[in-house]
Amino acid sequence: MYKRYLYGDGPGAKQESTQSSQQQTKQEKSADSVQDIMTTAVTKCWEKVEESCDRFKNSDVLQNARGPTDKRKQSSWKTVRVFVSSTFTDFFNEREVLVKKVFPELREWCEDRSLYLVECDLRWGVPKDSTTSDTIYTCMEEIDRCHSENEGTPFFINLTGERYGWVPSDEEVPVDIKSQYDWISGTSITFMEIMHGAYRKRNPNAVFFLRDGEFCKDIPKEYYEKFYKRFVDADPVQKEHLRVLKQKLRARFPDQVFPYSCQMEGVTEEIGTGRATLKLKGLDDFAEKVQTFLQGAISRTYPDQKADKNPDPELQEMENQRLFMEKKSEFVAGREDLLKTMLSYAKGETPVGLQLTGGNDKSFVRDPVYWGLEKGDNPLLCLSGPVGYGKSTIMAKLAQEAEKCGIAVVYHFVGCSSDSRQTEKMYRRIIQTITGEELDDMPPEEQDCMKFYKDKFRNCLPRLRKDDKAILLLIDAMNELVDNNAYSHLSWLPPMFPGKIRCIVSTADNHFPTLHRLEEHPFYHAKMAALTIEDARLIITHTLARFNKRLAPDEMDLILSQGCVDNPLWVWLITEELRLFGDFRTLSTKIKSISVSVDGLLASVIKRLILDDDTGYMKKAVSVIGCSQGGVPVHDLMNLLGDIDQKEALPALYWAKIRRHIKPYVRTVGTREYLTYSHSAISKAVEDTVLTSKDEVKTYHTTLADYYLTWSTDKYINVEMVPYHCTQAGLKQRLINFLRKSPDSVSMPDFVRARYFQSMRCKNLADPVLPSIQDAVICMACSMKKSTFAPRFYDNKSSCVVCGSQIFGHRPAVRAHYCAFHSVGQSERIGKCHVCENVVGKDPSRKQQLGMAYGQLCDRCSFGNDAKKCCLILSD
Repeated sequence: MYKRYLYGDGPGAKQESTQSSQQQTKQEKSADSVQDIMTTAVTKCWEKVEESCDRFKNSDVLQNARGPTDKRKQSSWKTVRVFVSSTFTDFFNEREVLVKKVFPELREWCEDRSLYLVECDLRWGVPKDSTTSDTIYTCMEEIDRCHSENEGTPFFINLTGERYGWVPSDEEVPVDIKSQYDWISGTSITFMEIMHGAYRKRNPNAVFFLRDGEFCKDIPKEYYEKFYKRFVDADPVQKEHLRVLKQKLRARFPDQVFPYSCQMEGVTEEIGTGRATLKLKGLDDFAEKVQTFLQGAISRTYPDQKADKNPDPELQEMENQRLFMEKKSEFVAGREDLLKTMLSYAKGETPVGLQLTGGNDKSFVRDPVYWGLEKGDNPLLCLSGPVGYGKSTIMAKLAQEAEKCGIAVVYHFVGCSSDSRQTEKMYRRIIQTITGEELDDMPPEEQDCMKFYKDKFRNCLPRLRKDDKAILLLIDAMNELVDNNAYSHLSWLPPMFPGKIRCIVSTADNHFPTLHRLEEHPFYHAKMAALTIEDARLIITHTLARFNKRLAPDEMDLILSQGCVDNPLWVWLITEELRLFGDFRTLSTKIKSISVSVDGLLASVIKRLILDDDTGYMKKAVSVIGCSQGGVPVHDLMNLLGDIDQKEALPALYWAKIRRHIKPYVRTVGTREYLTYSHSAISKAVEDTVLTSKDEVKTYHTTLADYYLTWSTDKYINVEMVPYHCTQAGLKQRLINFLRKSPDSVSMPDFVRARYFQSMRCKNLADPVLPSIQDAVICMACSMKKSTFAPRFYDNKSSCVVCGSQIFGHRPAVRAHYCAFHSVGQSERIGKCHVCENVVGKDPSRKQQLGMAYGQLCDRCSFGNDAKKCCLILSD
């Protein structure tokens, strides 16, 4: 009986079954009722959407947008604003991929097309004490801004998963927002972003990524309750909203919706905040699709105007200069007093607060007589300051402000292109621009090129003295110009300028040759001072505002209270770090965790670059640049990061990613485009953070030496790099082989070769007055051979046995000797050949030795006490 009852087969089973059936029917009716309510609510919502779409077609809603208008209508550079729409807590990983990988690559791609890329990533930027109204306004106005600046079709990315987003109550949405944006009650802010940024207009520049939520099943049990609600909505109405939204997006944007999947990698704690984050993997396909879509959309909206594959070099350089000026001037904030002083000088006024300095009347390079100076001519103004203090941005802003005042500005920014460092090309362009003449004639081959252009410029100055037109000549970063002859450094620069011509130059204050040459004549000297608190506030506010981010007052005060806030480099670094940071809830914690010293902050930047790197080569890249001597040629760096043994360079895609991330911290110098750190503090941070082990440093120097010995074909670079890196890595034998056998070393000056050999020479005393000291001898066969001590066509008997230089006969030869230790086994009658070590017979009674020769030292290797030092070169 018990068994039959248990399985519903007893006397009471029928009654129980009936009650259960009735209860189930009630539950089903209740579920159906809830479903009906949800369906009705969502249906009404989409009816309102369709109505608003119809109204949108006949309205002028975007013309009344609250966003600012484009302030660069006259600029050739246009702004591409990309708005990222999603719920926040569940798309942390994707937004990190966008901000740290996709957007940097896209930004570089845009710069080649004279486009600024600004990503609108509102993960933080709305102050924490903001009202609901402020939050909604911030989101909607940013989309307005995208409409305004991007031809009415904003670049819009939506990321949708299993969460619908925050739904403000009807009371929380202000009346003017409802009216202005046709707000649909009962919908989320993310939903309204989609409506305003894409759906209503059927925006062709909008793209939607729908994430598969299967990865949530793999969340570890101990974190399941904590993370699941971040990724999946529990509310049934919101679930229904989400289902229909995805369906509608697929129908309206069939070619702009991309599903994707990812996998759970694990749980990590953020450095500096300690906050646990769910780490996802498998997002490479997502990143590639975003990149591809946006490049296509941007190309359609702003067709590439640089289609000419063979532009005129001079016109191309002028374009590079103009674009650099426009771009740099965008980042100026603060420094108002300095700008006002320099602008007053440009207008022909005496700059307030600056006194004439310099003038020793001993200059023969910038000769006043040659330039034909007259009383009343205008002295120069020089702006100097430490590297990283923002001199280029000040000069760029000054160029713009002077043009607004009706002054004709001729500017040259050294370092903005590979040709911009060439003094002759710069000078030629300046002459053409100032005089308005085309320099069709080129200097004769037998005449010095700079002398030719100097004469051209000098001859036009008297005419310009009579001209009533105001001209401002700006030359930025003059210390980076390539001068083949340091003796005539700045010889092309007149001490003063006639008429209404004013000249302002800038230089790093640690480049003494430039400053000393300027000081030969009177000039106004303006110095970049440390930042004031207000300047720092303006820089931080201005920079973050470009990405629609704002700091709360307490967060800003926390930054401004630090001792390093007067250092522009520190201010720029902390602003950049905060811009990349993604969690508004822990922003204050992040600010507190940032080092209050430049060195400490740079160390954290280096660590972040390596941590965020997905190529696996970032650490090697920063280390190789750090171990280099004055930088690494870009072409060589790609090879060094590849497989040196197989002579396979690093894939271009990997190098592009690395270059993109280190770009803010490096610069190229010289005609061969050496890549080096833009600030000595960055180089020191790499040493303190990455190159901490002596063995590891030697490994990198060995890698560099291997490359220049076995792969590099540029003999001029090889002769600079091989000795340095072999010395640093302790590879003495390889250095000896290079100096004595490699054809590349032929171009090395004798004094440089001698210096390297002196460092490897035995340090023991070998004074011939001591009885145990023996002469270095060379057997007959070896004495007639050539190129043993250097790859030159000299007999060994007439070459220095240390450095291989030729011994000239007009001076008495200095014999080479061995110390007592290396003389063991030799005597006055028997020696060992210095080359082949065979036994050589010596007869001290004979004035002339037949069949052998004594080893000799050149003037450099015998100078002073070196003549009394052992001549043997030690390889270990």
